[in-house]
Amino acid sequence: MKKVITCLLLLTVVLGSGFAQTVTITGRVTDPSGKGIPSTVVRMGVLALFAETDTNGYYALGSGIVNVNQNVAVTGNAFTKPCFSSGRLLFSLPENNSQVRISLFDMNGRFVRDVLNSRLNLGNYSCLVDGRNLSAQFYVLRVAINNQTTVLKFPSLNSRFSSERSSQANVQQQRLEKLAAVMDTLHATAPGYSVAVKPIESLAGTYDFQLTKVTTWNGDINAFWGDTSAIPKVAGGIIFKIINRTNGAYADSQIYWALGDNGAPNRLSATSTINLPNNPAGRIYIMVGGSSRGANTYWDFEEHTTGNGVYNGNTTRVDGFRLPIAIRLHCADGHDTTLGEDYFVFYQPRQSRFDEFINEATPEFTHLATAPYAPYVVSAPRGDAGFVSGKYKDYYTSYVNQIWTLNLRNKFAKFAKPTTDNVFSCTGDACGGNADIAAVLNRHVAEDTTKWDERKDGSVYYQKTPCNYYSRFMHRRSMKQRCYGFPYDDWAFWAAYDSHGGAQWLEIAVGF
Repeated sequence: MKKVITCLLLLTVVLGSGFAQTVTITGRVTDPSGKGIPSTVVRMGVLALFAETDTNGYYALGSGIVNVNQNVAVTGNAFTKPCFSSGRLLFSLPENNSQVRISLFDMNGRFVRDVLNSRLNLGNYSCLVDGRNLSAQFYVLRVAINNQTTVLKFPSLNSRFSSERSSQANVQQQRLEKLAAVMDTLHATAPGYSVAVKPIESLAGTYDFQLTKVTTWNGDINAFWGDTSAIPKVAGGIIFKIINRTNGAYADSQIYWALGDNGAPNRLSATSTINLPNNPAGRIYIMVGGSSRGANTYWDFEEHTTGNGVYNGNTTRVDGFRLPIAIRLHCADGHDTTLGEDYFVFYQPRQSRFDEFINEATPEFTHLATAPYAPYVVSAPRGDAGFVSGKYKDYYTSYVNQIWTLNLRNKFAKFAKPTTDNVFSCTGDACGGNADIAAVLNRHVAEDTTKWDERKDGSVYYQKTPCNYYSRFMHRRSMKQRCYGFPYDDWAFWAAYDSHGGAQWLEIAVGF
């Protein structure tokens, strides 16, 4: 007679406003030599709290009393009787509307993949853990149910993952060693460095991180732009020159460019310069690895207007981040400026940018850097189904209600309240025709009128949830912090835009 073993997640659920605790976490982020890494984002995985390191790499994460869970709180351990059999994790949920996330981390605290991340109702479930590309080392299985977490020591597997309803099964139990009942997870992310993830057992203490560089950028700006003296000068025209900075990933013969939406593709190895005396509302598209532009191809663009020697143009991340693009404008009066992605971005592995985004942005945004978007694009949130009508459609609702109640400078109440997608897309009654309203909502400074028109210190923006964490991510990797992270990001002059007369040439660098 076979022994029947059931695996239940016995949860005590407390409905209401949840509970509050004080967050006082400090630490330092350094490189292998012990030098502090400034501007590292240290983020809590569940709680919407961020801190940035100072010039010496120190951070302090805390804001007094915070709500650990505003809607549903769970007491006790998420796993009271952990069990596992034949690559399958069985569990039962005794309550409806439970947010369940089960994730694999390696023993260094690095995120490997999600096993399950979904809101589930009462019932019995079964998960197979995807063991593809896992080594023979042990892993950490982190289970979070309505923000109550447990960490388990978990061996590598060779089975594929699926999630399906099941009846309670007859299984041979394998006990899993419980490592810690953690409160949350800290993520340390610095542009161009490795990502560190560390489970924490309390909301107080000291947690240090060591990151390593994942970029080979050597700081030689002149070598990056090449010999500009060879760029011809044409009376009454502007020479556009495209340069390959894919760091050896693609040859010039594998890179194409096209002038305008319907322009014929040109191979970079055949032609790298374009003479544009007058091109109103134009774009130069650049394609890597092929000559087409589609959802599953690598391409990006620069956009501009030219005429009478004047250049007006920019790079943009309004729709997404596909390829690193940087531009350098040189004019007859000596005006010489650069915009776009910072240099180090061109010299780091492509996957590292997706990893940085997943660990730096809040959970609502991380799907923008996973399939079906990845590996082609880190998508902007505007128009994304999750924010339009899916589970994140109310991401901005509470904040918008607060701002419309304040109605500072009698600015907001005269307009209909925007939806989350209205904010990201800069559409609708309030955000569609009011660049200032759209900007202060995306940057989360609407309640502080002293920061509405801040033109010098970009660090005052994107410091609280909800905000446009995609735009925040892109600004942190852009020259002079200038970037079009959303359509009205030019409010207070924070877009990657330049306008100047007597333009002689513009270089466009493309990376991978």
